[in-house]
Amino acid sequence: MTPRKIYISILTIVIKEVGRIFRVWKQNFIPPVITTALYFIIFGTFIGAQIDRIDGLTYMQFIVPGLVMMALIMGSFSQTSFTISTSKFFKTIEELIVSPMPVWGMVLGFILGGIARGFSVGLVILLSSLFFTTL
Repeated sequence: MTPRKIYISILTIVIKEVGRIFRVWKQNFIPPVITTALYFIIFGTFIGAQIDRIDGLTYMQFIVPGLVMMALIMGSFSQTSFTISTSKFFKTIEELIVSPMPVWGMVLGFILGGIARGFSVGLVILLSSLFFTTL
């Protein structure tokens, strides 16, 4: 298989994954936003009021990067694991396996799709954190 065909096959998997991210956007973006908002309300309001400033930052500002990274990592992992498990369940992964595409290309396509979801969820969480604190 030529490098151009490998590139096209990887790009096809990534486009399919990104399309699925935005096709079911309610499932991909709303639960992490609600979870993060609960963290801000519970930990930021009640516990944050008891904690002094940390290197000049309020507790709410201090926990934003951790909450963004948590959502990013969970989004990336759930994208790839969900895709592979549902493909196996519905037996559509067999179509990929019998194709001339190398295995590393399939894995790379799934990983890049997970990265796309992770970064998009992370961006949404970062923007939603602006309702609770400044950066």
